[in-house]
Amino acid sequence: MFRKKTLIALTAALVMGLALSLTSCFLFVGIPTDLVPLPDLVRTLESPQILSCSATSIRTSCQDFYERVCGWYFWRETGVQTPSTGWIYDCRDLWRGTDCIYDIAIRLTVSDPSDDLDPRKSARVRVFDSEPVPEGSSRTCLLDVPLTDILIDSLDVVSSGSTKTVSVRLRDIRARFSNDCARFSARLRLAVVFEADGEDHSSTNTCEALVTCDRY
Repeated sequence: MFRKKTLIALTAALVMGLALSLTSCFLFVGIPTDLVPLPDLVRTLESPQILSCSATSIRTSCQDFYERVCGWYFWRETGVQTPSTGWIYDCRDLWRGTDCIYDIAIRLTVSDPSDDLDPRKSARVRVFDSEPVPEGSSRTCLLDVPLTDILIDSLDVVSSGSTKTVSVRLRDIRARFSNDCARFSARLRLAVVFEADGEDHSSTNTCEALVTCDRY
């Protein structure tokens, strides 16, 4: 991807002007490059490439919720030689589910030869809308993660040459467990996004990571 449009346009204009000058009737002393010096190097800046990724759920809190149900229940006395039985009217609190909140720790290994993960370029990890995990069990439900950008701080990046490890956290993802949803899972598609020349650019590829949330 070429992100030095201004430099390339200037080079083209200089070359065109030189060509027009050479076809005119003026006499130049010296060689053309003495009159119009051209840049020594026009570089192609390589965008980041994601080499690997992972996502891990971290449970931060859970709260059970119950429903008050009243009705007639069959009752049997225990612990006596001749137990008595009968029907009684009673109210009971029945478990209906558990609300849990999770953080998702995201880790990327990125090839970044042009230093686009610099916070000054508003570098961020983009998490696209979550997608179902193929062939999930009947009691596995989709973990709902909306499209989100997570800013990359300088402390989030560990460098080893042009290869960098990025660790960020997606916070406050909710899941409601019930008899129908004993586990939550999702497939997260990740990209690196940054600003250059006043425009948003992204990594050359995306990476998919699977995440699972259990009640316990």
